[in-house]
Amino acid sequence: MDLAGGIILLILIGTLVVILSERINETAAALFGMSLAGAVLYIAYGFEFKEFVLMMQWDTILFVTAMLIVVAIAASSGMFQYIALVLIRRTGRNPRNIFLTFMSFVFIISMFLDPLPTMLVMGAFTVQVCKTLDIDFRPILISEVIVANFASISSLVGSVPNLVIVVWAEIDVGLMFLVLFPLSLLLFAISIPLLLRHYSGRLQSEDTSDWNLLYMIKPSVMIKSKRDFYLSIIAMAILILGFTIGALRVEASLIAMMVASGMLVFSHERAKDLIRHLSWDTIFFLVGLFGIVAALEHANVIAEFVNGVTSLIGNNAFLGISFMIWIPGFVLSIIDNIPIAALLAPLGQSLGSINPIVPLALIVGTNVGGYMIPFGDAPNMIAVGLAAEEGKPIKFIEFTKVALPLGLIHLVVSTVYSFIVAGLFTLL
Repeated sequence: MDLAGGIILLILIGTLVVILSERINETAAALFGMSLAGAVLYIAYGFEFKEFVLMMQWDTILFVTAMLIVVAIAASSGMFQYIALVLIRRTGRNPRNIFLTFMSFVFIISMFLDPLPTMLVMGAFTVQVCKTLDIDFRPILISEVIVANFASISSLVGSVPNLVIVVWAEIDVGLMFLVLFPLSLLLFAISIPLLLRHYSGRLQSEDTSDWNLLYMIKPSVMIKSKRDFYLSIIAMAILILGFTIGALRVEASLIAMMVASGMLVFSHERAKDLIRHLSWDTIFFLVGLFGIVAALEHANVIAEFVNGVTSLIGNNAFLGISFMIWIPGFVLSIIDNIPIAALLAPLGQSLGSINPIVPLALIVGTNVGGYMIPFGDAPNMIAVGLAAEEGKPIKFIEFTKVALPLGLIHLVVSTVYSFIVAGLFTLL
């Protein structure tokens, strides 16, 4: 590694430290880090900024942008709340069944939404339903965060880290779903009984609760725009069909952008407002992060890192799987999972030649590790913030007491499962 590469690496480390401190906006830190990295490339190698920008993963950035547009329109239409309310009204007034309904619904929508928008969509709705029925909403919020993270591992659009890893490591989306969807179901089957047992004494409604209030609310009230509601259903169907037929990243980006732009066209006068309220911080955070990673790649830092880890792991697929699951899943669980995915994705591409399950293990690690502590990821903070606003704060020990042991169980189960599947691929 030359001097320029070392400086860019220090810029990355400094950016991550600043992000963890939460004293400076993470998007601002990422963009500033990218600018510094670009300046180092220009001074050291005479690399012009326009050339530097062209090295970035713009197809992934556009994919994320398109999916954020789709989610924004679907969420604003009230589609998810409508479906959730219809399901909850059929729970037979049983708090345990309400818990199961919330978890099942979150599991399903997490295959199409990143955990952050999932909690933004479901968090406030969960609080309101639980307040209506005099049920403590904190166990459900914590459980939703956990489920939303591991439920996303099998889907290309389930989380931003998934997109980054799939594109960079050139993972076959069909193989990803076939291998990881059974794992997500297994984790769900393990988690729900444990969560129900842990919260058995708190999933009860007060005697004074008026269950009739829930049945007085017509699900149609949740629909804020019928046009956007039906448009969202059609768009989701097209996306699912498109991603199923075409698994290549270019096709996925093109399909997503066509659907998103089409939805904006049919939104007419609301398009401007929807674009204005888009999660631009997430988009520009990716721009800054991908810029730093591109600089590391040009300075051969990533190549040296990949070579170093590859020489350490050798051709041992089981060692590679363990590294990919436990390093991002446990050791780096306090860091936002997007930069971890971007940093380790090139390694996943390199180790994929050993066994195709190795890069898939990175998807598992980056998704599972984020929910072990309250400040591990943004969705956790959404749940904590909602509880605090309602005067019933979620304490650090309360969150960690259930999330940390369950996260460790998930990592162990995922490792054993990946070993078994990798062994089967070896025999084929």
